[in-house]
Order: sequence, then structure tokens, then C-alpha cells
Amino acid sequence: MKRVELEKAILDYMASHNTISLATAGEEGPHAATVFYVNRDWEIFYLSSPASRHSENLSKNPKVGATINEDYNNWLAIKGIQLHGVVEKVGSIKENLAIARAYIKKFPTVADFLLAPHKLGKNVMEKVSKVRFYKLTPYRIYFINNELGFGHRDELILTKP
Repeated sequence: MKRVELEKAILDYMASHNTISLATAGEEGPHAATVFYVNRDWEIFYLSSPASRHSENLSKNPKVGATINEDYNNWLAIKGIQLHGVVEKVGSIKENLAIARAYIKKFPTVADFLLAPHKLGKNVMEKVSKVRFYKLTPYRIYFINNELGFGHRDELILTKP
């Protein structure tokens, strides 16, 4: 696949999916966590607590492996993304209103959670005050497409790690 076609296929796939599974490593060994995301071109943004295991792992080693995929029952139809990237904390919801608005556009049901957590009660408001946006910047992406042959994958290198 030509680079332009591959980039479009990957960005279309990312835009049409909602969750990304992050693989991190820390003192307790490997860990996987799935989070909702919104992307702006190649930058992937998600919300998480800095106290979560994956966030703590990433604070010590910001490199991550991740997948975006569906749950298929026919292995010949499998499509998905495997990627390697670097994660950085980008701050609170208030500090990142543009990202919050993009997140709400993709997930309208979280509007009160992000912008008016006081409407959901004190407990929710306290938890929301602690979550942060994180940015995952991929440097290598593999687009898997078994419709083109079993195990078919195209590699896209964006930057060097």
C-alpha cells in the first residue's frame, strides 16, 4: 500500500473506533489497560488518573505499545492497529478545553463528567478533579488487514523513538 493510502486507512480506522489498549511495564511487570480516546491526526488523547497503574508505569517509562481493534469472530476479517509510541501528561480538563471539546464531540455522554462534574455529585467531582489528559504520540504503526491475506500488515514509520 502506498504511504498516502496507508495514512488515510489508519486515520480513518482511528477515527471510527473508540478504545485503545495500552501496554506498559513497571516494577510489578507488564500491565494492559483500555481507555477511551480521541485523536487529532496522529496524536491520541485519553483521560486517566495519574494514580492508575498504567499512568504510574508511564511516568517512569513513557514508551508504550498499544492496539486499536475490534472483537472479531472471523479471523479472515481481522483489521486493526498495533503501534509503538511515547506518552506524556498534558494536564487537566480545564487546561485542555479544546481536547475536552473534541472528546465530548466523540463521546457526547461525558459532557457533564468533563465540563460540569458538580452536577453528578461530590464523589464524581472529586474524581474528575484528579484525572488528566495524556497524549500518545506514535512513532511506528502497523495496520493489520487479514482481508488482504492472513497476517497481512503494513508498517508506517512516523518518527524515530
